[in-house]
Amino acid sequence: MDQSELAELIEALRAHGADHLTCEVKRAKGGMPATLWESISAFANAGGGRVLLGIDEKSGFTVTGVDDPAAMEAQLGAVCSEMEPPVRAEIRTVVLDGKSVVLCAVPPIPRDQRPCHKRSLGPWAGSRIRVADGDRKLTDYEVAVLLANRTEPRNDLTPIPAASLDDLDPALVEAFLRRIRDTKGDIFRRVDDERALTMLNVLATYEGRVVPTLAGLLVFGFYPQTFEPQLDLTVVAYPTTAPGVLGGHGERFTENRSIDGPIPVIVAECIRVLKRNMRRRSIVSGIFRVDEWEYPEEVLREALVNALVHRDYSEFARGMQVQVEMYPDRLLIRNPGGLYGPVDVGSLGTTTVTSSRNRALLKILEDTPFGDGHMVCENRGTGIARMLVALGEAGMEPPRFTDDISSFAVEFPNHALLDEEALAWLTSLPLPPLSRSQMTALVMMRNGAVLTNSSYRTSTGVRDSRIATRELKELVDAGVVEQVGTRGSASYQLTPGRVPRDATTQGQLVAGGLTDNEARVLSALAGGSLSRAQLERVTGMTRAQVHHALRALRQKGRIELLGNQRARNSRWAAIG
Repeated sequence: MDQSELAELIEALRAHGADHLTCEVKRAKGGMPATLWESISAFANAGGGRVLLGIDEKSGFTVTGVDDPAAMEAQLGAVCSEMEPPVRAEIRTVVLDGKSVVLCAVPPIPRDQRPCHKRSLGPWAGSRIRVADGDRKLTDYEVAVLLANRTEPRNDLTPIPAASLDDLDPALVEAFLRRIRDTKGDIFRRVDDERALTMLNVLATYEGRVVPTLAGLLVFGFYPQTFEPQLDLTVVAYPTTAPGVLGGHGERFTENRSIDGPIPVIVAECIRVLKRNMRRRSIVSGIFRVDEWEYPEEVLREALVNALVHRDYSEFARGMQVQVEMYPDRLLIRNPGGLYGPVDVGSLGTTTVTSSRNRALLKILEDTPFGDGHMVCENRGTGIARMLVALGEAGMEPPRFTDDISSFAVEFPNHALLDEEALAWLTSLPLPPLSRSQMTALVMMRNGAVLTNSSYRTSTGVRDSRIATRELKELVDAGVVEQVGTRGSASYQLTPGRVPRDATTQGQLVAGGLTDNEARVLSALAGGSLSRAQLERVTGMTRAQVHHALRALRQKGRIELLGNQRARNSRWAAIG
């Protein structure tokens, strides 16, 4: 980072008004801050980040400098070496306004080596994670999840001593064995059913008795919840866009169900319940208009199976359920346990690399009939990619994935991305014929997104980074998209001035002299005060979009801030 880049970063911090997810600043006038290791641990346990020493946040991010930059660099290096595993940070000094600022670029630690912690405190007391502009101690469960990622979990192979073969549905088991013997060769034809089921990890021997494994019980059990009551799924449909805000008739929910049974039954019943709370709508797909559910059934099945199959089944997590929350503007599916193995959010849907903490369960389900002629899952690493393709074919916005160590969530916005208005806008651009992925990306950029090669692939279902690079370059060459940065740091956004102000989501004025984004924020606040983070979740808008909308609404006298702007618990409320 040179002087100009540092100056830009400081200006961005001033505009933001505080530290943020990937940057921590310290005045450090009296020496090395004693708690600096917490930020280093937090950045290393996430996507990395920067520490700046010699910047005073309290005085508006004034450059105060450090007295002895060489000594400060050495002390920073020592702190990084005291971490386990050691953090190999890039440390340097940049002179700005005649003062020395020490920069420490902390790289992310590989997922299978986390949690990065202070060696003298150990992983349970010495691990941190970044939340907004602060560092939070990891919970015991989060530490357990990360430590489990270093090993090969076998929780799905756990014998269930209280269960017996009589607790398995013979019809489901028979259909499973029939397919196995038809597709797996002679080996399973030469052994009896009990031996075959033991070889396939449906059964296991426990103290001289043959009993179902957890995986076998979850797939073929009459009622697995007899033995594990919380290994089920809950579905809650809310009447408004925020939980806790009552509907027009004073109702808290329009649906509140707990769905029990084996995994195939849970998936089928959950889809039925969701359809009962969904509407059908007309969607433009290519040159045709088709009637489709608000969320395509194929997408729902894939997301639900993923949540049930990839969730954490360790003792820590067996009291947690898979949760499905349906709002008027989005659908959220959350399961215990974050991503496992080398897979990260940015690579979801762009690679066929498979990584699961429940390999025996996955193996069983790939040969378990779902009831419609398909197997419950493919186990080929293509599920999320197919989900993205199905959403694209339905003209819908791609989902948002969130991995916060203790849980994984997928959120589907409830609106068509490529609707008639968006298609009319695309047609108005001076462009040659576009691919479906280019159309999706342009409309996302129009709605405020800034894409990278990775997020382009995640959002559009394009798997090959070379194809993504070529398609993005075509948009840049056409002049409608601009590239910021080069190579691995390149990002892409709509070229300023290329799109008429009244044609964009941010600029289009609606009733009351507000832009669409401002109206969405004001509508969300109609039900009560909300924090900025809650507004992001409720509206589905990005952090930057919410920030600009709040600033504009405050200038127009439509909202007020409750609390200090920098406080984490500050909230916004509508006026009048």
